Amino acid sequence: MLIRTPDDLGTPVAELAALPAVRRVVMANPRDYEVRYAINPHMLDGSGALREVDRDRAREQWRGMKAALEAHGIEVDVVPPLDGHPDLVFCANPALWIPAEAAPDGEPHLVRSRMTHEERRAEVAHLAEHLSVRGLEIEGIEGPADRFEGSGDGLFHPGRRLLWGGVGPRTELAAWAEIGERFDLPVAAIQLVDEHYYHLDTCFAPLDETRCLWFPPAFHEAGAALVRAYFPGAIEVGAREAREELACNAWCPDGRTVFLPDGCPETRAALEAAGFEVVEVACGEFKKAGGAVYCMKLAVC
Repeated sequence: MLIRTPDDLGTPVAELAALPAVRRVVMANPRDYEVRYAINPHMLDGSGALREVDRDRAREQWRGMKAALEAHGIEVDVVPPLDGHPDLVFCANPALWIPAEAAPDGEPHLVRSRMTHEERRAEVAHLAEHLSVRGLEIEGIEGPADRFEGSGDGLFHPGRRLLWGGVGPRTELAAWAEIGERFDLPVAAIQLVDEHYYHLDTCFAPLDETRCLWFPPAFHEAGAALVRAYFPGAIEVGAREAREELACNAWCPDGRTVFLPDGCPETRAALEAAGFEVVEVACGEFKKAGGAVYCMKLAVC
């Protein structure tokens, strides 16, 4: 079922079926990470040239993020690198994880993406092959949607059986309609309107059942109305930290701890004032490609 207005859900979010907290993710080995092409505005500097990545520093930052997650009890499974695919490190994009508690058959599913750009399409099979050994149900989009980028545009409401689906340059509405029907799952579909926020996870981070981080100008007003209705305690991020530091590409796995990209003091202060524990994650080298904390992991709880 597609949710387009606050009244479409027909029941309070708090009365939807519960989902467990995320305790396990995959991250992709950053061996090949660099900016080799431009498929989003963040990959170009002010002169229009590709941004240069300090690859040693990038690996150090990746290890730091992995260690931070593990220190908070998150199990991290590492996907091996894929030759010639620098963006594999943003492993949230090639698939969407449907936890067992969200699926009608009570089994977990992994839905393969249909990546918009040719440069990233081989990542999908590579990630699926890595996860298939765990006996998962792995499937793809069967309908007419040409664009679907997994957990980059698909984020579950914390603790509840409701999926938020970004509609924009990387994912079509038809993909969310298919997923909603296949899994009998309500999908709050929201339109993105700014090319700098090409995935939903670049401008929206669910925190707990009533609060999120978000940057309202990235949304069509109808989508913004949904966010305001379902997250009455939404925390608005300032323009500089949203665009330059990707503050909304944060992740809160348990409703208490927020893994926040570094360089966001105003967002950190707002989160701490709201009672969250903030763990700052250095990921400046990855911001050069338009990604940060959320992009660099795929939940497989």
